[in-house]
Amino acid sequence: MTLEQPSGSAPADFQADLRPSGGRSAADLPRLTNETLRLWKAFAPLAPEQRRWALAAGVVETVRPGDVHRGAGEVAVVVSGCLATEATGSDLTAELLGPGDVAATGTERPVAGQWVTEGEIYRVALPDWLERAGAAGMQHLLNAEDRRRVRLERRLVCASRHLASARVADLLLSIHQAAPGRDILLSQERIGRMLGVRRSTVNGSCRALERSGGARTGRGKIRILDGLGLSTAACDCHAAR
Repeated sequence: MTLEQPSGSAPADFQADLRPSGGRSAADLPRLTNETLRLWKAFAPLAPEQRRWALAAGVVETVRPGDVHRGAGEVAVVVSGCLATEATGSDLTAELLGPGDVAATGTERPVAGQWVTEGEIYRVALPDWLERAGAAGMQHLLNAEDRRRVRLERRLVCASRHLASARVADLLLSIHQAAPGRDILLSQERIGRMLGVRRSTVNGSCRALERSGGARTGRGKIRILDGLGLSTAACDCHAAR
């Protein structure tokens, strides 16, 4: 991917955290780019040493809205953008993953999904991850599995308790939180499949959001205009991260 120079200054502790041990000079540091900073932040739960290893071990791929994600037997972490993963054997959405969320923990369980915004994903083979990140890296993956279970339970409760219009608003809000300011590549039909509701219901919900100024819908695309206003219509089940 094309590396870009950072548009702003790096965090004050970034240079110190990223500096290798052994007295190497600043010239030996990786070239600071926006990609490097995003990746560094995506692994914020890990200590600086593990994050340095993560930067060295894997690759970062650029993805476009609509790209299909499939993977198994690897560690994958969302660096930027929003990925909607599918519930096994259906079009229903199991999770909406944003920066720092672990999309795959190295198991052979296949993970499938679709990118609803542009973004980046980090990939590395599980043996390389374990060799580089050690016990701290394994704990990071175990914590990700715990969070996945919690989010799935929350989603099941949401489907049984909340109105479809609130669920549509919440879905859009959570995508906006993961990738603010980016166009969302989702048709109303696709939203209906993701939530398990009728397209006519999604259409009515989107029209209400347009009237309130919260979002603008186009041909297969949605742009969030007022995240705060959108939150008043949402049930906050997906967005509660």
